[in-house]
This record gives sequence, structure tokens and C-alpha cells, in this order.
Amino acid sequence: MIATISFFSQVNYLAVFVAALAYFILGALWYSALFRKIWAKGIEEMGIKIFKPDNSQMIGMMVKSFAANLLCAFSIAFLIKAIGGGDALFGIKLGIVCGGGLTLASLLMVANWQNTKTSVLFVDAGYQVVGITLVSVILALWV
Repeated sequence: MIATISFFSQVNYLAVFVAALAYFILGALWYSALFRKIWAKGIEEMGIKIFKPDNSQMIGMMVKSFAANLLCAFSIAFLIKAIGGGDALFGIKLGIVCGGGLTLASLLMVANWQNTKTSVLFVDAGYQVVGITLVSVILALWV
């Protein structure tokens, strides 16, 4: 508990915000310009109908996504403070371990039971691994 209180008094909130924002922007690019067609085709082949949210629904979804990005950035900042890293290579390694080892493992378990198409899994997992690595590098250099 004391470590958590200490962390919140020492954390660089601007760094956490910028890392979360970078993760959020990556998500916007990832699911629109980069992999929208592959992801949407895979989702539709799974029988899931993609709905078009109205403006208020879209804002709500974006706020929830950014909150999740912030949660991830705070968690990575906590790990960096606890472990004591501080260069880009450390950030890359941490991002690969957290993104690949934790997030990918979770997505694989869910995909296994939901019969997720491989293309959807690769797009979703790729975003998480690349995004968490991006967050880790930003925070390792800045925190």
C-alpha cells in the first residue's frame, strides 16, 4: 500500500497522459487506416454485425477506450518505477513482455473459447503488443 501511495505522489502524470494518448492515436490508426478492412471482414465472417454508432455513442466509446489506455499507461509507469528502468531498450523489452506475455496470452484464451478468427486475433493482438510497447518506451524514457 505504501508503495502505491508513494507511486502516485511521484508519478509523472504528463508522461502517463502522453503515453496513453499515443496508444489511443495508434488505436485510431490501427483500426481505421491500417487494418480496418481485414478486421471488419474477420468480424463479419464470425457472424458479428458491426453497428455504426451515432456521435454520442462514439464519444462514449472513445472515452472508455482512452480510460483503458490511461489504466495501461499507469500500470506500465508503476512497473517501471518498481523495476527501475530508463532507456528505450528497457521500454521495448517491457512492452514485449507485458504486451506479448500478458495481453497476448489473455487474448489467446478468449479467442480459443470464442472461436475468434485468426485475422481478428492478429489485428487485435498486434495493436496491443505494439501499443503497450509504445507506452513502455515513452514512459521508460520519460518517467
